Amino acid sequence: MSSVVERYQALEEHVAGGRQVVVTDILDVPVAALRQANEHDVAVLLLLGELCARMDHGKSAAPTLLATADKYVDTSFFYTGRILPRTRELIELLDRAVRERSLDLLMEVADHLSQGWAGYADSMFPSAFARIAGEAGLEGKPEPFSRVSFVLWHEGLEAAAENDPERALSLFADSLDRYRKYGYYADASWLHTDLVIAHLLAGHKEEAYAELEAQRDYVEKVLEAHPLVASGAGRSFAFHLGDVQSGNYSTFVESSVLRPTELTERDRELLMRYVRTSEFLISACRYGVHRDFDAALDTFSFGWGTYQQSPYPRMFRHLADRYLETPEKWNAHLTAYEQWHRMLRTYRIRVRPNVLIDTAATLHDRLGYAGLNTCASLVLLDTAVLHSRLHGRGESVDWITRYLRDLRPTLPEVLGAVADYLQAPRNTERRQLLSRYIGLRAGHLAPEFLSLDLGEEQLPQPNRLEVTLYGRLLSVEGITVHENAPQPLIDMLRVLGREFSQSFTDRSAVPFLSAAELSNRTNRTPAALAQTVRRFRSACQERFREVAEYSMVQDAVIQGRPGYRLNPQSIYRFTEYSTEAA
Repeated sequence: MSSVVERYQALEEHVAGGRQVVVTDILDVPVAALRQANEHDVAVLLLLGELCARMDHGKSAAPTLLATADKYVDTSFFYTGRILPRTRELIELLDRAVRERSLDLLMEVADHLSQGWAGYADSMFPSAFARIAGEAGLEGKPEPFSRVSFVLWHEGLEAAAENDPERALSLFADSLDRYRKYGYYADASWLHTDLVIAHLLAGHKEEAYAELEAQRDYVEKVLEAHPLVASGAGRSFAFHLGDVQSGNYSTFVESSVLRPTELTERDRELLMRYVRTSEFLISACRYGVHRDFDAALDTFSFGWGTYQQSPYPRMFRHLADRYLETPEKWNAHLTAYEQWHRMLRTYRIRVRPNVLIDTAATLHDRLGYAGLNTCASLVLLDTAVLHSRLHGRGESVDWITRYLRDLRPTLPEVLGAVADYLQAPRNTERRQLLSRYIGLRAGHLAPEFLSLDLGEEQLPQPNRLEVTLYGRLLSVEGITVHENAPQPLIDMLRVLGREFSQSFTDRSAVPFLSAAELSNRTNRTPAALAQTVRRFRSACQERFREVAEYSMVQDAVIQGRPGYRLNPQSIYRFTEYSTEAA
């Protein structure tokens, strides 16, 4: 036994009554094994180990497991700092729960432990907690330890995505009670927004507004009880913001400590982010305004890299179908964050200056309306850099100067970096200044900048195209080819895209599908498929001539005939986002 996962599995067997182990031996993990482990696997190993040590009225294994935690922090490249600090607090809380024979504290430990872990309810932890409770003379059944806030929230999301708001309301309310009880302030603010969504899905506008008022009241009381402090050296934020993936652990917003005692201005903004989302949602559904739907979507999802894979696009789609007069014209996948990413991709196909500037101005207006002013400014600075690279510095300077009044108070240091870059006379110096800009930019929630493509010697070759289906909208390298793609083309791309994605380790192995096989899998005749490909190629070439200084070869996306495949020599990624039920 060497790996962290194997050691965890041995503890699971121990809890299940199988082979018994010496817990301290399991928890004393060698450095070599820790280096290969992700942080969440280490955290659950340590916590399950402490529960095992406490069984049969045993002594705490805290000295051993804390030493293991220290070794991991000191030696592992995979340490994020988002999980183990709370694990240390949970070990102390578990010790207190055992000493005081407190069912409430055991429930709290279970609730904290489950955060971000979709597989918690199926693990051995509920059984382990139940055994500790039973040995203390308390109610010792696994079920109560399975119904934690994170599990209830996930079940509520599934119900809302299936357009079952009444069931979602009950689950969200139970989850919110736990989040508020255990001091998860940011999660609780988020759950209030989920309740607003569920009320609106049910057609309960007055109840949705009442929930917004409850959310405002809750956030106001949290802020009153936690006077704001200045962020700086030696003081962390109460809430982490940003995607983290560690094994089976995945979060976007989380508390950095249990029951935070101090909040910063950034923490306050995060709490208010969900209040603003609720406000925009209620306005959008009351008046049926696309702009407010966009603002709700952007305020809620901005910077969340895995939003598209979450249940929320389907939930927003249900709202649009219920409250918009023309719901087909609104796309729950085309967030401002995603549109910004698409704008950056168009650099690779030499987007024309008018198209780039129109896109940037639209994004700036959309983000500003949503109250995301820093991001709105950053879009303009990105555009100035791309425009100067593609079309010359003179026109880029003329354009960005119009926005100086807004940019100077919002992002003075980042603006200075762009100004230095645009003025630099030599290529070498400009590359260094561009690196400075990218470094400053990294401190904000923004799509990845295409820094590797911005060398001064030559423009990048457009041989790494992104092909994306956003529902029915088809995008190739950030350019909309079809707002409403024909169904035969969508069916064809789904099949070819699946084959392409399954060959991601070796693109040269992407198979050609015969016309007969593709016909069978799409329920289209070979002649119809050939016509679909011809029309698609023509639409791509025509669209790219309109918006970019790039002539797309006819088989850049779909290659071959009579067999077909997505061209592995020119396509980097194929993705489909859909609000249709799986």
